[in-house]
Amino acid sequence: MLRYRGIIFDIDGVLKRGSQPIPGAAETVNMLRGLGVRIIFLSNLSTKSREEYVEILRNRIGIDISPEELVLATSATADYVAKHCKTKKVYYVGHKGLRRELEKAGLIIVDDPEEAEFLVVGSPFDERGYVTEENRWKFTGAIRALLLAKAKFVAVNPDKLFPGPDGKPIPGTGTFVGAITAATGVQPVFIGKPSIEIFKIALEKLGVRPEEAVMVGDQVDIDIIPAKKLGMTTVLVLTGLTKKEDLEKLNVEKRRMIDYVFDSVRDVIKLFRREPWD
Repeated sequence: MLRYRGIIFDIDGVLKRGSQPIPGAAETVNMLRGLGVRIIFLSNLSTKSREEYVEILRNRIGIDISPEELVLATSATADYVAKHCKTKKVYYVGHKGLRRELEKAGLIIVDDPEEAEFLVVGSPFDERGYVTEENRWKFTGAIRALLLAKAKFVAVNPDKLFPGPDGKPIPGTGTFVGAITAATGVQPVFIGKPSIEIFKIALEKLGVRPEEAVMVGDQVDIDIIPAKKLGMTTVLVLTGLTKKEDLEKLNVEKRRMIDYVFDSVRDVIKLFRREPWD
């Protein structure tokens, strides 16, 4: 039997950097599949549907991924809201990819914020950091959904900033969330990392117990700690935002959350030796 039955891969910094694949990423995934390991790919992306992102990953990484193997913050948010929304009526802020995931989950997008049971917020910004035409009118709608309809507030992720195409900072979902919270005093439930909600959804799709699963990420706070809290084995790779010198700055508690540190995703195959459970 395999030591572990399932694995969850973070994508950026683990399988790719920007638009470039990490060397050995596709080969590692194929070897794990050959061993019968179940795989889920996880991302905090808030602008794309799974179908859109599958095409990007196939072209950029060379891995043949199905939408069912991919958990995005958009799809995880849709799954969460669908489970808790009785009327299925949602007022949303964000891109078309988020809307598609909400609709696929059976939710109804309403134009009138006062009809909404849930306010769902993703990034309203384009790749240059400017509010899109569709979203420029939704600041007021989001506030009215919370204050007048008493809608429940759910946000795709808490990311305030991230690098734009030129490497300079641009605002993310968390920037918009901060503005809405400042206006209303209402704090959202975050679904994307580092919330454990997205990890629970990934584990459910993986279909294995936490102790049978491995989480591979490149950031301690948003990848490793939530997975460890759920009982998963954790792997930190050094091809993303965390470097070897950063590990020396971690406190003892955070270090204990990391089970393995590998140079790259290529080394993950070492964990999947065929041996009986202890």
